[in-house]
Amino acid sequence: MLHRLFSALLFFTLVGMTGASAAPALWKVSDEDSSVWLFGSVHLLRADTDWRGPVLDKIVSKAERVYFETDISIEAQMAVMPLTFDLGFNRDGRLLSEIIGAELTSRLREAAAEYGIPMATLLTMKPWMAATTLSTGPLLESGYDTTLGVEAVLATEVPAERVGFLETPEQQLGFLASGNEAEQIAMLVATLDTLDIMETDIDQMVQAWADGQPEQLGAIFTAQMGGYDEGMVERLIDHRNADWVEQIDAMLARNEEALLVVGAAHLAGQNSVVLLLEDQGFDIRRLQ
Repeated sequence: MLHRLFSALLFFTLVGMTGASAAPALWKVSDEDSSVWLFGSVHLLRADTDWRGPVLDKIVSKAERVYFETDISIEAQMAVMPLTFDLGFNRDGRLLSEIIGAELTSRLREAAAEYGIPMATLLTMKPWMAATTLSTGPLLESGYDTTLGVEAVLATEVPAERVGFLETPEQQLGFLASGNEAEQIAMLVATLDTLDIMETDIDQMVQAWADGQPEQLGAIFTAQMGGYDEGMVERLIDHRNADWVEQIDAMLARNEEALLVVGAAHLAGQNSVVLLLEDQGFDIRRLQ
């Protein structure tokens, strides 16, 4: 579920560039007798995005398993829907306006009207859910589509017996929903603060992504996340990166030839999966 909720937020939702030069970063992590490949994904794309290349296609075809962050199938989304309502909507009788106050409610109302999101629905939500829902506005308005994202495309090409997941949908929901009220409100404020520049920032991030410039992408992403509470950032990025490194270590230990397709922001920045693996002494080579 986080794939659809979280991808609507900001950092992993990168658009693509067109043209034959598109070559998003791709790494190979090796030990003595096996390899794991890392490819930074984009969860929402426009129809004219060109991101495929022969290097990635070859790895997709030969990898024993292709791991995605989580299961994004319709069946998985439907199964987790009751939990989404339980974690994302207020059950204590309070409206969102009572939680965030009059000034923030006024800003929320203006943004909801601009993007055609029913205010009555937002008022039933917890702050994190309202922020996530609101942030879909500029993305959908600009032509982004989850069905065109990297995972959605690759998932249709890889047989089910070769597919693996790093997290469950329930875990991903928890990364957002487990924040305390102050963290969630900070997330909502940060979303409102960046709505007017979200498309411009995403365009810049995707240009860096498609050009194979992960550090430039990471710098823009870090600036976007500046308004988020530190605890929320740690849960959404740092803790997950550390967990994935442990899983990659286990894949190499069992000599598994695997491709990991994860949000591009997880492969950039000071606490990226790539740097964490380097710190642990793994041999990492950039392929494109």
